[in-house]
Amino acid sequence: MFSPAARAALKAALNEDVGPGDKTSNFLVPSSAWGSAVLVARESGIFCGGPVIRELLRVTDRRLACGFFVSDGKPFRKSKILARIQGPVRGILKAERTLLNLLGRLSGIATLTREYVRRVSRYGTRILDTRKTTPLWRELEKYAVRTGGGKNHRMGLYDEIFVKENHKAHGRLGRLSKIPRRFFMEVRNLRELKEALVLKPRVILFDNFPPARLKGVLKLARRSDPRILLEASGGIHLGNVARYARLGLDQISIGRLTHSPKSVDFSLLIEK
Repeated sequence: MFSPAARAALKAALNEDVGPGDKTSNFLVPSSAWGSAVLVARESGIFCGGPVIRELLRVTDRRLACGFFVSDGKPFRKSKILARIQGPVRGILKAERTLLNLLGRLSGIATLTREYVRRVSRYGTRILDTRKTTPLWRELEKYAVRTGGGKNHRMGLYDEIFVKENHKAHGRLGRLSKIPRRFFMEVRNLRELKEALVLKPRVILFDNFPPARLKGVLKLARRSDPRILLEASGGIHLGNVARYARLGLDQISIGRLTHSPKSVDFSLLIEK
C-alpha cells in the first residue's frame, strides 16, 4: 500500500527508539514469553493507521499479529478497545511507543480533517492539504488527510507546475501561455489576478485574502473564465472556513491539517 520510502521511514522510526536493543524488556522478559495487548482510546476521534501499524509490526517481528475492531476513517469513542496485538511480548514492547506515536499523529490529522470537511459539506467545497508536512512522513500524513475525507494537493515539487510568489521575481511567466490549463497560479492582489486570467491556469489560488476582499475578486474570476478552479489558502481555520466556503470556492487548502493537528491519545496495555 505504501511506497518503499514510506516503509523505510517506518523502519527508521522504530530503530530510532530501539537502537541496539530494548534493554529493559531484554533483561526482564523471557524471550519465550508470548502474550497479547489491547489498544485503548483515551479520547474520541477518527481512526487512521491500520495499514501503517501492520507494516510496523511486520518490521518489528513477523510473528506479531494484529486484529482491528475499527477501520480507517471510522469514528471511535473514548475507552473503546480498538485493536488486539498477539505474539512475542518482547516484540509488542519494542513496537509500543513508535506505534502509539504514529497512530496518535495520523488519527489526529484524520480527526481534524473530518471536522473541516464537515463544516463545508453543505457548500460542496473540497478541503485540501499542503506540503507543510513532517519531513519524510508526507506520504503517511497525506494518507491521513484522505482518511479524514480531505483531498491531497501535490505530493511534491515534481507533481505540478505551481507558480508562487517566489517564482515571479526571476521566472519567465510568458512561458506559461504555452501550457494553458495545465498549471496552478497563486495570486495576492487584483493585479496578479488579472495577470493570471490572461495566462489561463487550471487553478487560481487566492493567498491570504480576507473573506470581504475575496468575494469581489471571485466574481471577477468567474465572469472572466468559469472553467478555472478557484482556491483559497492562508488564515483559514475552523472558525471561519464555512464563511470562506459559502463564497463559492471550489477548494480550500489548509496547512494546519498536517503542521499543527492535536494527536489523539491511545494506550497499549499488555493483557495478563
